[in-house]
Amino acid sequence: MQQDSEQIRSEKSRIEEQIRALYEKREELARLEKTAAKGAKQNGSLAERLALSIRETERMFPKYATVACQGAKGAYSQQAAEQVFAYPNIVYVKTFAAVFAAIEKGLCEYGVLPIENSTAGSVNQIYDLMQAHRFNIVRSVRIKVNHNLLAKPGTEKAQITDIYSHPQAIAQCAEYLKQFPFAVVHEVANTAVAAKLVAESPSDTAAALASVHCAQEYPLELLEANVQDRDNNYTRFICISKQLKIFPGANRTSVMAVLTHRRGSLYRILKVLNDYDCNLTKLESRPRQGRDFEFQFYFDFETSVYEPRFAELLTVLQNECEEFEYLGSYEELV
Repeated sequence: MQQDSEQIRSEKSRIEEQIRALYEKREELARLEKTAAKGAKQNGSLAERLALSIRETERMFPKYATVACQGAKGAYSQQAAEQVFAYPNIVYVKTFAAVFAAIEKGLCEYGVLPIENSTAGSVNQIYDLMQAHRFNIVRSVRIKVNHNLLAKPGTEKAQITDIYSHPQAIAQCAEYLKQFPFAVVHEVANTAVAAKLVAESPSDTAAALASVHCAQEYPLELLEANVQDRDNNYTRFICISKQLKIFPGANRTSVMAVLTHRRGSLYRILKVLNDYDCNLTKLESRPRQGRDFEFQFYFDFETSVYEPRFAELLTVLQNECEEFEYLGSYEELV
């Protein structure tokens, strides 16, 4: 009987050792599978990377995220981030370049950046920074921008000698600013930064063009509301990520391209988009950094990522270009 018990314990021990070895093998295979998937994302063909991202991206857009925004509390980027994410943890940085850097270094999961305005046009600095950084667009949003004239309590319009704001906001309020022919208009990094500067300034004759949220945040007095030249003043923001993620509902795609130096090269790109029944919504050209009189093109076009020929479309576009970079497919919130 004692011998039988020893045999049973020995057999159990042998089986447990086999189970442990199998478990360790399973863990090793799981690590290898994860490494292979990561390598496919980075090194596979564009079609393979797209298929993998569509398959692996979570089905619901995240509600909670750490988000980098340029500026300070009350900035329009804050409003955009709060529209994209239900509960964003916003990290404010000083420059647009710092937003890209925070994403690349993994300090923040996402970044929110203004890319164009319906009145003042494209934010060229963002397009130029796109050439120097690696990122993916995962969502975009349009928000209505209402600029307001803010000053310290007790300040009157007739007293204003200095007005601070972001260059885009100044451009969007160009007609309104003609009311202040003797005031000096100062460009600063952000509308919220302008409001903060006015609130902390020893001067009682300074004002800022900023959001109504800034009046509550700093606090400042609202001298005049909605001073932008056009009432239909919208700014479009992009949400970027270090990882390539394609969330359900993605129906807009952005790409960067350097075209071949041949007659009709731009026409051929536009023809491809037309042949694949895509609606071109944005075409932007910017000088290539470090290259004289050479340009890089940015295309936004509408088509679902679930279209059967979507991957084929991108491959055809890539083959037509000297350089080609896929920036992401995403849904735009309005």
